[in-house]
Amino acid sequence: MKLIQRLGACLGLGLAALNPFSAANADTQVIRFSNWLPPAHYIVKEMLEPWAAKVNEVTEGRVKVEFINPLGKPQAHLDLVRNGVADMGMSVHSYTATRFPLIEFAELPFTTEDGGINSVAYWRTYEKFMLDANEHRGVKLIGLWTSPATVIFTTKDEIKSLNDLKGLKLRSPSPLFDSIGKAMATVSVNAPASESYEMLSRGVIDGLYFQYDQIENFKLDKLIKSAVAAPGGLGKSSQFLFMNERKWNAISEADRAAIEQISGEAMARDFGKKWQEAENQSIQNLSAAGLKTYHVEGAELEKLKADLAFIEEDWIKAAKKKNVDGQAALQFYREQIQALSQP
Repeated sequence: MKLIQRLGACLGLGLAALNPFSAANADTQVIRFSNWLPPAHYIVKEMLEPWAAKVNEVTEGRVKVEFINPLGKPQAHLDLVRNGVADMGMSVHSYTATRFPLIEFAELPFTTEDGGINSVAYWRTYEKFMLDANEHRGVKLIGLWTSPATVIFTTKDEIKSLNDLKGLKLRSPSPLFDSIGKAMATVSVNAPASESYEMLSRGVIDGLYFQYDQIENFKLDKLIKSAVAAPGGLGKSSQFLFMNERKWNAISEADRAAIEQISGEAMARDFGKKWQEAENQSIQNLSAAGLKTYHVEGAELEKLKADLAFIEEDWIKAAKKKNVDGQAALQFYREQIQALSQP
């Protein structure tokens, strides 16, 4: 009997030698990433997939992110991951805005047009002032970032003043933009970005709050004819990457530490910088193709700032309810933007 056991053990060792990856494969943690964006979308190809490749690299193949078809609507992904239907996902905070009142400071208008600078300032401020508020309870927050400056795009041939926007139906991604729209006498229509093309083509909306590169990514360039921009942006879009807590805890401590090294601020810097580079290129492309952008300035800009001042005031009050010093957080946030903006 002992001889048979020894032979079996030797045979097992021999098979392992023939397939040196068998043990490694058995220990590999496969993270199923439910992706609702178009597979060729810039965020997927230039941001999410390269980050996933880094995960595989820094964990020496022990953790692998596998992108799969979406397991639900964009706005459902937080709960899909929280409940373990998917292991990982990304989403837009405004899709479930009532759960994340604190993140709105990073979406405020008139701060910076640079998505890279804004994303790093965002992460530093959120980590310092708001991480303990545990808004992302139930999931492991891997990282967050924002878009470049948000612009209003319309199907009108040209916009010559903010008065030309009155009465237009604009797709709004969040309560913040609902408030902006109300102040400018537009009509807000709430829907995910993925529904933009259908709504524009059917005339359900006359325009939307978006970024230049997203007009190209969602193939809206044939439908959009004009834009309205303001210094520092009319706002931003806050997005985040998250993992199921049980799946995260199943990863070894050393590999979790390695993943965190390429996440957090490193992710904010990488994703924000890449998005801004894509934005700059799209501004050139769309302008060359004939898109007309109206730039709000002078007295009209000052009036708009005064009309929208309540948004910041309301956020400070909301932060106080979460035991966060909103005034101090905003001061720190703006200091970070200023420091990061230095050449």
